[in-house]
Amino acid sequence: MDKTKIIQNLNELFKQRAKFYEFFDGNIEKMPKSDVFDFQKAKDLNAKEVYEHFYHFDYAMRKLLPSIFKAYEIKEKDLDKDF
Repeated sequence: MDKTKIIQNLNELFKQRAKFYEFFDGNIEKMPKSDVFDFQKAKDLNAKEVYEHFYHFDYAMRKLLPSIFKAYEIKEKDLDKDF
């Protein structure tokens, strides 16, 4: 993958990450004087809507991983799969 494509993928990743946190910011209050989400005060969230936001963020990351693996010569055997 060339540098231009990697930059596009990075920009998409950052955009989707921002949308994911924007969704949280719009639906979950933060603790006073903090950037920490206060999940105890969160209103009920639609699980499908949360998943849709997460999926777009996760997909952007997965598009970028092959380039990272190639650049650093990371092989499947190098990775722990106990997660």
